[in-house]
Amino acid sequence: MKGRKDSFFLVALYLLGIVLLCWTLLVFFYQYFAVIGKSHAVFDGLRSGRILSALWLSISTACVTAIVSILFGVPLAYVFATGNFRGKGILETLTIDIPQTFPPVAVGIIFLNMLGPSSPFHINLAYTYEALVLSQIFVSAPFVIAFATRQFREIRESGLDMIARTLGASNFKIFWTIFLPLALKDIIAGASLCWARAMGELGGSLLFAGVVPFKTEVIPTFIAQNSFNTAAALAATILATTASIIALLSFKAIMSGRGAWKGLFYKI
Repeated sequence: MKGRKDSFFLVALYLLGIVLLCWTLLVFFYQYFAVIGKSHAVFDGLRSGRILSALWLSISTACVTAIVSILFGVPLAYVFATGNFRGKGILETLTIDIPQTFPPVAVGIIFLNMLGPSSPFHINLAYTYEALVLSQIFVSAPFVIAFATRQFREIRESGLDMIARTLGASNFKIFWTIFLPLALKDIIAGASLCWARAMGELGGSLLFAGVVPFKTEVIPTFIAQNSFNTAAALAATILATTASIIALLSFKAIMSGRGAWKGLFYKI
């Protein structure tokens, strides 16, 4: 009887998991099935200068966002992992968890009031390339901070930094020779998710950067503004999602240590 219950339990778990898996795959691959019957219009959209410009702006701003997030996020992660000060837990929540759960439109409204035409700081960055990057950093940088903080904490718990310190190593040397090398894969993983999240950022970009073709129009805002034109929106969607999945799979494969696609298919 116990064996039957265990078997039923495992089957139920597998079925529940497979349902969610199938739903996720269906949503992703349906965009390619949707091309059937409207392939000519979709292919025309793929060659559209406006869509290609939006794709370039999406990719370039996402790359800038990932670089800036690493530059500032890794040091902040080190502070969270090694610092011991009151209110650290609250600051981590505000820095990592809150930005990821913020209503996207709220981000745009805040930035528009803070750094828009009526900015109290007298800095107007609305409807600029910089506005795109700032909007993306707010919601994307937490991935870098979270991954790096977790790994830095594990390194500290191992005691390697204390051993190095007793041998006379400086904080600078400990960071560059112990923390950074051992956390590199996690930092890359966080940066890849940061990049992908930046590629899909909509709310802040829509309100703060606007939708100016060839200037601030990225793929998400193009899709939102052209949802009535299903062929063009579908073409832009396919470009964005395909670019993101290729980038994420490549990062994961590189991290496996067997080469980009060799490592990926080895696991499959």
